[in-house]
Amino acid sequence: MRKPRTGRGLFAVLAASVLAVTACGQPAASPTPTSSAAATSSATPTVAVQQGGRVISGSISDIATMQPILVNDTASGEVTGLLYATLITTDPKTGEPKPNLATFSASADGLSYTFEINAKANWTDGKPIIGQDYLTGIMAVGKSAKTVRKSSFTTIKGFNDYAAGKADTIAGIQIDASNPKKFTVTLDKVTCPALLQIAGNSYTLPTQVFGKYVTKDSKPEDIDNAPENTNPQVTSGPFTFSEWRKGDQVILKKNASYFKGAPNLDEYVFKVVASTDAVTSGLKTGEITYGTILPTDLADMQTVNTVQITKYPSLGYTFIGWDTKSKNAPALADKRVRQALAYGLDMDSVIKAVLLGEGIAHVAHSVPVQWAYPEDQSALNPYKFDQAKANQLLDDAGWKKGADGIRAKDGTKFTLTISTNSGNKQRETLAQVAADQYKQLGIDAKAAPEAFQGLVTKLTAGDTSLDATIIGWSLGAEPDPYTIWHSSQIPDPATKKTGFGFTYFSDPAMDKAIEEARTPSNGDCSIAARKKQYDTFNKILNENQPYNFGFVPNVLAVSQKSLQNFAPAPFSTLWNVEQWWVKK
Repeated sequence: MRKPRTGRGLFAVLAASVLAVTACGQPAASPTPTSSAAATSSATPTVAVQQGGRVISGSISDIATMQPILVNDTASGEVTGLLYATLITTDPKTGEPKPNLATFSASADGLSYTFEINAKANWTDGKPIIGQDYLTGIMAVGKSAKTVRKSSFTTIKGFNDYAAGKADTIAGIQIDASNPKKFTVTLDKVTCPALLQIAGNSYTLPTQVFGKYVTKDSKPEDIDNAPENTNPQVTSGPFTFSEWRKGDQVILKKNASYFKGAPNLDEYVFKVVASTDAVTSGLKTGEITYGTILPTDLADMQTVNTVQITKYPSLGYTFIGWDTKSKNAPALADKRVRQALAYGLDMDSVIKAVLLGEGIAHVAHSVPVQWAYPEDQSALNPYKFDQAKANQLLDDAGWKKGADGIRAKDGTKFTLTISTNSGNKQRETLAQVAADQYKQLGIDAKAAPEAFQGLVTKLTAGDTSLDATIIGWSLGAEPDPYTIWHSSQIPDPATKKTGFGFTYFSDPAMDKAIEEARTPSNGDCSIAARKKQYDTFNKILNENQPYNFGFVPNVLAVSQKSLQNFAPAPFSTLWNVEQWWVKK
């Protein structure tokens, strides 16, 4: 899965707003994070661990929920990830699956996975975490009308029947009669990303709290509007919920009964600020303990001797998504127009001016730290800046310049509004640069920043009032793009179906490639076989340009030197949060 990126990261990114799709992923090779010249190591502390203190994490976007099954953004994902433990996790540097709340094993035929929850794992009310709690969480996904997570569980036997109201439970999730902490999940067919999709997210929910929302007589709105979604009092992660001051901060307290051991910190504060500039300022003054900065602030931050800077490649990218069914900008339905928009935006210059070289141009979906990243980049069109080519494609598509210099077709002028999340200076700049360069092509373009959470709601609900949106994805080590790009994930306002397919682009060959990499007809889940399908998938996207795929930035993670054991990496920032401590 994937999650929209804000100006910060959902699990792996710190300071940009993004859509969130997944918390973890499949085994993958990735570079080891490296510190900048000004950074100092926070590996092994030279003094004894000190208890107490608090960490303040800076964000330009507030959370939307603390219900894991409803998380669509990185801000909400960060907080829920601290409240609810995942069955399994991933190595922060490689993405390799590892036991967390539970150990796991797979059957020889790849059709079932058995989990056993840690004997010490209890909910904060003292009740043991058991297999029924996992079943409750997956039933909540099936029951919900607002979640975009159903596709992760559709190959579990009986899930679709439960979600359709044809069954009272999910037949493929069976709890061991002699050990309530042990359970098995059985699939209808071999599903390559199954392990991380069924166990890598925080969907194990306390039955004593949420069980009443997933009964035979429960309605979707019962779980979707449950008061516990915004006031969770029974949790399993390293921290417990204390207070949510909307638009200001979320305050979490240490979970003294956490199964891995109580965190060293007393408090974790998720602080909302006005802009990326405010994050940078807070890091300089020490008001914010950790966050991410923009490349334009790197040189200045390197002069601050109270912080350390860690740089590593992002597990995500920033893009311009085109609504191919836009009523306001019908030109976007034409592939030639979308290709023209790619040729007409000088992304290399944007990377130099805005990222100062701290990133690379991107032309497809999979990113370099994922094993699915196309090795043969020459097979993909780089769409190098070429205004003549862009103008020709627009002419060929029938969008001709009028006396006023604005292109029109059949009496309709080519207008284009480029939306993005306000407060993210990098994206606001990109939106304005794009609008200016598209005006040079004869397009009446303008930038339109707005609040991130409202933007995400519009996108996932299928609001066609958005022509183009600059936003980002926080991806996972498992590269399965089903949740974003399969045609079944296109939102439908008429039926209130939500989804991440907000470009409305679909292609049968792309669907087939995604399906074969996910549930191969020959059962071959080898990386080589899956990579071949993903190469096809990426080529189709590269050709059709439902996104201008923008860029993959480096993450510039900044923390106070007083924060010990802070070791962010491409696949996770919070992987060892219970070990963090503040040197006094």
